[in-house]
Amino acid sequence: MSEERKSIGGLWLKDGKNGKYFSGEIELFGTKQHIFIFKNMYKEEGSNQPDYRILLPKEDAPAAAPKIADEEIPF
Repeated sequence: MSEERKSIGGLWLKDGKNGKYFSGEIELFGTKQHIFIFKNMYKEEGSNQPDYRILLPKEDAPAAAPKIADEEIPF
């Protein structure tokens, strides 16, 4: 029996001037964040580099990760 998984967002395949990419939004820790996913054009065959890169829009990039108070940590 498969375990239920929670969806944290969605992506759409788009055509850009330099090729196809994904664009969408994810929600982590109660914060929604727009993201872009591009194929890693600089990956060398057999290297340990990722196949795709996840980027934030410049205007949406957070200055810092949200702070979590000690009393909010469940353990």
